[in-house]
Amino acid sequence: MAKSNFSKVKSSCLRSINLLLRAVFLNTVLLLGLAGASNAEAILQVNDPAPEFSLKALDGSDVKLSQFSNTKAVVLVFWSTWSANSKRALQRFDEYYGKYKGRGIQVLGINVENQTISPEDLSNIKKFVEEIKISFPVLLDKNLGTFHSYGIIAVPSTVIVSGGKVTYAMPGLPLVQTEDLFDYLLTLAGETPFKKVEQKYTPEPAAVANASLGRQYAAKKMNPMAYAFFQKAIEKDPTYMPPYIDLAKLYLSDGKNSEAEETLRKAVAKDAENTAVQSELGYFLSRKGELKEAIELLNKAVKQETYTPAFYYLGYALSKNNQSKEAFEYFDKALSINPFDKSLFRIRGEVYENSKMMKEASADYKRALELTLKIRN
Repeated sequence: MAKSNFSKVKSSCLRSINLLLRAVFLNTVLLLGLAGASNAEAILQVNDPAPEFSLKALDGSDVKLSQFSNTKAVVLVFWSTWSANSKRALQRFDEYYGKYKGRGIQVLGINVENQTISPEDLSNIKKFVEEIKISFPVLLDKNLGTFHSYGIIAVPSTVIVSGGKVTYAMPGLPLVQTEDLFDYLLTLAGETPFKKVEQKYTPEPAAVANASLGRQYAAKKMNPMAYAFFQKAIEKDPTYMPPYIDLAKLYLSDGKNSEAEETLRKAVAKDAENTAVQSELGYFLSRKGELKEAIELLNKAVKQETYTPAFYYLGYALSKNNQSKEAFEYFDKALSINPFDKSLFRIRGEVYENSKMMKEASADYKRALELTLKIRN
C-alpha cells in the first residue's frame, strides 16, 4: 500500500514539474518575442541577404563570407560526423570542387557538430575530414550561430550565395533535388548540365521585403503592423509561401484559428506540392483532431525529405491516432536529421506527457528551454 502511494506521489510530482517546465518554456518564448516564430519563417529563401559570418577553420585561420565577395558563388555545406548523409554530401562536393575551384566557385564545409565543440568532438571532426580527404576549407560553427542565422532545418544542408544573396537552398540530401543542384552548379562553372536546367522560381523582392518586415513587427508584438505586411507580401507574390505560414502562425497566436486554417488552405491551393505548407496545415489539423486529413498531408510531406518538421509533426499526429510505436519512430527520424530543433523537443515532450511518460517529458521540456535560450543568446 505504501509503495502504491509513493508511486502516485512520484507521478504527481513529475506531472507538476512538467507543467512548470512547459509554463517556463512558453513564458520564455513570449518574453523573448518568439511566440509567432515558425520553423518555416527562419529558412532562408532565394533572394534573401546571406548573413555574414566569421568562423575558425580547422587549420586555425579565420574565414569570413565577405572575403569571397569577388567569387562567382560560395557553396556552404552544413554537415556533421553524426549525420548519416554528410559523408556522401562532402565527397560529392569535394569532387565538384576539385574540378571547378578555378572557375570562381568556392566551397566551404561548415561543421555543426554540437552546441559546444569538445576536444573529443574536434578530434573526431579532424579524423573524419582526413579519412575522406576533403580539400575545401572546413569551418567550425562552435556555438551554432551560423547554423541558426541560416535557418538550417536538416543536416546536411546546402546554401549557395552569390552577390551577397542566397541563390539556392536545399535542406537534406534528397535524390532528385541533389541532382538538380549539381546541374545548377555545372552551369555556374560554365559546363553543360546533364539535363536542361529549368529556371528556379524566384520570389518577388518586394514580397520578400514585406515578409521580413512582418516578422520584425511580429517579434516586437506589433501585430496589426505584422498582419499588414504579411498580407502585403502575399499580394505582391501569391506563390511565395513563407508569408502564408507566418500569417497563419500570427493568427494562431491571437487565437484566430479559423483564419489560420483558411490562410494555410489558401497556401496549399496555390502550391499543393510545397512541403512546408503541407506540413504546417497537417500539424494544425492534427491539433484540431482532424487526423485522417492531417496524416495524409504529413505522409505526403515526409516523402519529399526536405522539411524536417514534417517528421515530428507526423509523429504527433500518429500519437493522437494511438500509433505510439510509429509516432516515436518519426520523432527519432527528425532527431537524426536535426537534434537542435526546440520545437521537436517541445512537441515530443507533450506526447510523452500525454503517454504518462513523465520523466521523458521533463527531459524534453528542459531541452526545449535550453535550446531556446541558447538560440537567443
